[in-house]
Amino acid sequence: MKNIGPGELKKLINRKEVILVDVRNDNEIAKGMIEKALHVPLASIGAWLETQNADRHYIFYCHVGVRSGTAGLLAEGYQFNNIYNLVGGVLAWHQAGYEFTQK
Repeated sequence: MKNIGPGELKKLINRKEVILVDVRNDNEIAKGMIEKALHVPLASIGAWLETQNADRHYIFYCHVGVRSGTAGLLAEGYQFNNIYNLVGGVLAWHQAGYEFTQK
């Protein structure tokens, strides 16, 4: 798993092989999400990963980067190789001046 910051995420977001995954809870995403993100709560990640292509690139994020790190480790356990974690989560994204969208 590779840890990335908001600037690197901004560059990766528009690549079509990248899947951006928000692992926060429903009440947290009500405040906004990063554009193009899928919402898969951390509690559902294992079942979701079983339906995904391990060759794609996945970027996980949460509020500060802890739960998304857990999601990344789970993905590695499923033999996914192209895993990224947004360090600092949506807080770092916001502090970098980037916007949110509504689900």
